[in-house]
Amino acid sequence: MRSPRLGWATGFDRPLALVGTVALLGAMVTTARLARAAGPVVVEGTVTLDGKCPQLPPHKITKDASVCGAEQANEAAAASPDGGLRNVVVSLRPTKAPAPDAAASAPPPGHGTIDQVGCLYKPHVQALTVGSELTLLNNDRVLHNVHGNLQGNPSPVTVFNIAMPIKGQKLPTKLTRPGIIRLQCDAGHTWMSAWVHVFREPTFAVTDERGHFSIPAVPPGEYMIEYWHEPIDGVGPGITKTARLVVGAKPVRADARLAL
Repeated sequence: MRSPRLGWATGFDRPLALVGTVALLGAMVTTARLARAAGPVVVEGTVTLDGKCPQLPPHKITKDASVCGAEQANEAAAASPDGGLRNVVVSLRPTKAPAPDAAASAPPPGHGTIDQVGCLYKPHVQALTVGSELTLLNNDRVLHNVHGNLQGNPSPVTVFNIAMPIKGQKLPTKLTRPGIIRLQCDAGHTWMSAWVHVFREPTFAVTDERGHFSIPAVPPGEYMIEYWHEPIDGVGPGITKTARLVVGAKPVRADARLAL
């Protein structure tokens, strides 16, 4: 009769240590398969009004009425008939520091445009990544001056200030710093206003005319989701709402309600 030896179980012909190793390897393989299966997913939702949309009076035109018209719509608040809130910037920020290799790979730069048409900026709100090129266009036959101010404390900082006196003029500028840039015209068109959000991470979107947004290719993990709407009166940092969001292997709904 064989005598039991250390590490062996009586009545079995294989060591307990080997059983534990096999189980551990099996768990590691299963975890690796799950990690591969849980690839990037879509985070989408709808932002709706909590209450009624403010009825903002139009801007009275005080200069270049032959080009700008007698008045212009106030775009600081816009919603669909069923309450979908337009021009809300939705962004995801990881709550944990990314792995070293992930931090080293910055998202590719994008491209945006700001057109000046009828003495309004188009689009009114947009979002881009750091390093993106923003092309400024002037389709008005008047002098515009595009002044971009990076919002912050204690006061905004100018990131570009460009005169555009020629109809059809096109000028590119690079966005090198993250943050919220507010555009204004320093050529007497004081009602002109637009917003450009610049992010380090590529996980963001802007709600459409129905209040819907979709952020593709979001890696699994824990995030802080932020909903931002511009200040109705044009003063201050804007209206924000945040929440914790866990992204797994399936698409995520992230609906929200904002009060303006």
